[in-house]
Amino acid sequence: MSQAPTKGYLVVASLKFEFYELAINLIHSIKDFDEDAKVCFVTEERFCDGRESVADHLIHCYDHGREKLTALSKTPFDITMYIDADCEVQHEDIGTAFDMLDGHDLMFTPLTEERADYFKNSKWDHGRLEVNGGVFVYDIRNSIVQDFMKDWNHYYRMQRLKQWWPDMKDGRPDYSKHPAHLEEWDQFTLWWLLNHNPKYKNIKLKFFDEEVRWNWYFTFREEENYTDKGIVIFHASGMKIKKKYKG
Repeated sequence: MSQAPTKGYLVVASLKFEFYELAINLIHSIKDFDEDAKVCFVTEERFCDGRESVADHLIHCYDHGREKLTALSKTPFDITMYIDADCEVQHEDIGTAFDMLDGHDLMFTPLTEERADYFKNSKWDHGRLEVNGGVFVYDIRNSIVQDFMKDWNHYYRMQRLKQWWPDMKDGRPDYSKHPAHLEEWDQFTLWWLLNHNPKYKNIKLKFFDEEVRWNWYFTFREEENYTDKGIVIFHASGMKIKKKYKG
C-alpha cells in the first residue's frame, strides 16, 4: 500500500524584516483557514524573534532578495503550495489546492492578457509573461520538478549577474529581443524555462480553477472578482497588508 503524499505550505522571507512580519501574518492566516496545515518557513536567522515558532519547519536562508528560488527545492513536503509573503489567506478553500494539482507537475495562476496592465513590464515586443510565480503548487517527488526548481534558481542568479540571457553576443546579453528591464524578474526566467527550454517541454502544467480567487491582487477592480465564492488569497504589494498578528 502506497503512502499518502505529505502536503504543506512554503513561505519565504528574506532581505527585509518587514517581509518576516508579513510572513508571520500569512502563516497565521493559513492556519486560521486550514486547521491541518503544515508550514515550512524559510527566513534569515537574524530576523527570528520567537514568532517563527508558528511554523512546523524552519529553514534559515541568506539575505538575497530571491531566496524563494533556493527554498523551492528544499521543501520538506511531497506536494507544496508556495505563497508569497505579502499575501493573506481569506477563505477555507485554501486546503483544496493540493488536490487540484490532480497528477500535474505544476499549477500556477496565469497572467491573463486582459489583466496584463496590472503587472509592471509584463509585455514587450517579442513576448508576454503568461505565468504568475506568486502562488503555485508543485510535486517535488517528480525528478523533472526538482530539476525545474533548481534551474529556476540557477538561471535567475546567472541572469542577474549578466552571465546568462536568452540572447548572448560575445559573452554579453543582447537586449534587442528581450529588453534589459526584464533582467530583474524571476518571472521572466520562469517564462523562458516553460516556453523555450526544451528540457521542460513535456512538464505537466495547469492553472488554478477560478484562478482570480487564488491570487487576488489589491489593484484588481472589484468587478473582476467574477465569483461569489470569495477571495482565497489576497495578494498585496509589499507592505499594504494590515498585519493582525503581533505576538
